Amino acid sequence: MASVQLIDDERSASALADLLNGNARRRPVAVVTIPAGRTKPWIDVEEIAREAGSLADVYLMPTGPFTWDFSNRMAEGTQVYGGAGRVYPVGHEWATDLSKSPLRFAFNEADGERATQKLISDMLRMAAAAGLLHSVPTRELRKVDTTVKMVVAGRALVDVGNLFPAAIAEELTVEDVPIERIVAAGLRIEGWYDAESNRVDIRQSLRASGEALAEYAVGDVVLSKVAKVRNGNAELVLYPQTTTPPVVVTVLRADVTANHEDDLRTLMTVGEVIPARVTTTGPDWALALHDVDDAEPIVSAPSLLPGGPPWLSEESEHSEVDEPEAVTSLAMPPPAPSPVQVIEPPSPTRPPAAATPRPSPAMLDRSRPGPTPQPASTPPAAHRQTESTRGLLLKVDGLTAEIAGLKREVLNLQTQMLAGADEREQLRFLLDQAERRANKAENDLKSTRARLRKATSTSKSESPAGNGPRFADPEQGFRYLVLTQWATRTLPSEQRNRPLADFHIGPRFLESLEGLEGIKPEKVADVAFEIVTGLAPQLPSREVHHLRTGSGGDDPVRVRDDGAIAWRASLQVNTPSARRIHYWVLPSGQIELARVATHDDFEI
Repeated sequence: MASVQLIDDERSASALADLLNGNARRRPVAVVTIPAGRTKPWIDVEEIAREAGSLADVYLMPTGPFTWDFSNRMAEGTQVYGGAGRVYPVGHEWATDLSKSPLRFAFNEADGERATQKLISDMLRMAAAAGLLHSVPTRELRKVDTTVKMVVAGRALVDVGNLFPAAIAEELTVEDVPIERIVAAGLRIEGWYDAESNRVDIRQSLRASGEALAEYAVGDVVLSKVAKVRNGNAELVLYPQTTTPPVVVTVLRADVTANHEDDLRTLMTVGEVIPARVTTTGPDWALALHDVDDAEPIVSAPSLLPGGPPWLSEESEHSEVDEPEAVTSLAMPPPAPSPVQVIEPPSPTRPPAAATPRPSPAMLDRSRPGPTPQPASTPPAAHRQTESTRGLLLKVDGLTAEIAGLKREVLNLQTQMLAGADEREQLRFLLDQAERRANKAENDLKSTRARLRKATSTSKSESPAGNGPRFADPEQGFRYLVLTQWATRTLPSEQRNRPLADFHIGPRFLESLEGLEGIKPEKVADVAFEIVTGLAPQLPSREVHHLRTGSGGDDPVRVRDDGAIAWRASLQVNTPSARRIHYWVLPSGQIELARVATHDDFEI
């Protein structure tokens, strides 16, 4: 457990600011503040210190005069005070990019619980990014072989033989992968248990990328995660960094859309999970998005642990964000409380009322000096008095006026505090509404970009006939489509070793293609390319098998008089009346395309 260091004077506050702005720091620093008027923070600083261990330093700072000295030494927007908390990562990027060190607010107990968990997550994520997990531990670790009991709040709880379960931290396992995509309840895991932090490290059990991606084949439609997007290219992650470096594939504009003027930043979003077709397997992976159909089955993403859940899952096109009832107009915030009525006691003198200052964080600092009371005027004496009596009366009148002034100031400050509290609640309400609208807009943006990407990827097949090549001979037109698919899906460096073999087109093929609705000729040509090149039998989605004389598994295989054997492959799956393609494999090995038909049609 890390020790909590208290910042309680100007010297220590200045030293903390110098530490954050200097170059000597090697660990993240968590700073939790105590709001004015309280002796303890809403944020659980002890829990943060327990989770920090040797990975971060933890500081606690009350709101006071030295708080402002700390703030004055920090870059604009990077300060922390008034009960909030913040974790500062290693380096100085946070000084110009505030998203690198988010401020976590806490105005009550419930806020404190949420802010505590967010700060712990920030701290562990920053420690992992700083490479602190790769350092050799100075204490003994115990190897455990146990089962995941449950997954909750970014943690997987496992039984290590203690009274309380140990935890697997999401942030310390695989970067930017939620814990439910790493482990699941009931999964058997192996790892190293750290008694001091009560955590289990399972990183050494993570699967290497070569093993995890071994089941992918050319032509498979797989899931990938967008890591970077530029105008003309994007980086897609097939597998994250585990015991091996991440598998990141760069796709060009031509791999995504048929329009060479499209900006990829309008078609995909960083963090979005999108399907892509494998055109080349590892180690030099290649992907394409422009020819992926909605009806095609998607191969499940590999697991990060043996027997674990897939590390990626398809995103729903519909937003599941809990949005306000009316998103076009903002709901009215809660009403403000009635102002406090100031009733002033009568006094022999009445100093002029001072202008009410605007509420500010400094008002919450009870240690700041109060205003100097105004001197009271002396009433005229009705009778001649001795010097001592006159002095006492003047003192009484002065104290009476001072008390009245202080009471007025107290009541004014109470009014300002109520107004400030109400303003804070209204701002929190508006912030909540804005966050919900932003989340909905982000989900809508992802959905719109996905639809736009699909629309642009199919635009080449839906373009007007006048814009593309036209053939008087339908057979030449179909052969052109097959050649186009071969040239699109085969890299120039591989075309010499993987040429498009000659094939025959049967007398009923083009007629059946023209009469069959629900599928485009480009899709049929794509599958024909896979059949001719021998790729189709390697793709599970093609479901290649012999075409028999009937639907029974024991029915004999169709064999033609010249020795050709009939085969069948899937053009579509998981759709009503899914389309199939029938073809002959001649004794010479050449392919003869026979017919396209529906699922229940076995003619050839």
